[in-house]
Amino acid sequence: MATRAHIRFAERKEGVSFNEHPENVEFQVYHHYDGYPEYLGVKLAKFLNGFKVVSGLGQEKDKIANGMGCLAAQLIAEIKTEPGNVYLSNPKWNDDATGWEDWTYYIWTAEGKDIWVSVFDVDNECVFVGKPEALQAKYDN
Repeated sequence: MATRAHIRFAERKEGVSFNEHPENVEFQVYHHYDGYPEYLGVKLAKFLNGFKVVSGLGQEKDKIANGMGCLAAQLIAEIKTEPGNVYLSNPKWNDDATGWEDWTYYIWTAEGKDIWVSVFDVDNECVFVGKPEALQAKYDN
C-alpha cells in the first residue's frame, strides 16, 4: 500500500503561522510511495539543508534557488528518478478535496530568509515545524 504525500511550496509572510495550512500554495508535488517523514521528510531535509532563495543569480550556483519556482524545479529534479511515483499536481487540490494523503509537507520560502518545513499527518495534525536540519535530526534514524 502506498504512503502518499503532498509537498507544497508556500511563501513566508508576516503573520502566517508555520503550524497551520496556508491559504495560498504556489506549487505542489504529489509523492505516491514512501511519503512518511523517516523517508521523504529526511530526503527533503537533506536536499533543502543549506539552500538559499535569492532574486537573481550571481556567480554562486551551489544550493541557490532563483525564487520559489526554481527551488521547486530543483527538488523535482532531485526526487523524480523514474516514471511514476512523483507528479506535479494542482495546488488547488487540498486535503479536504482529496482526503487520501498520509502526509503533507510545506516548504516555506522567501527571498533572503531561511527555509522552514512543516509536516502534517493524516489527521491534519502538525507534527513538525522547523528548519531542514531539525527535520533530519528528528527523523533520520
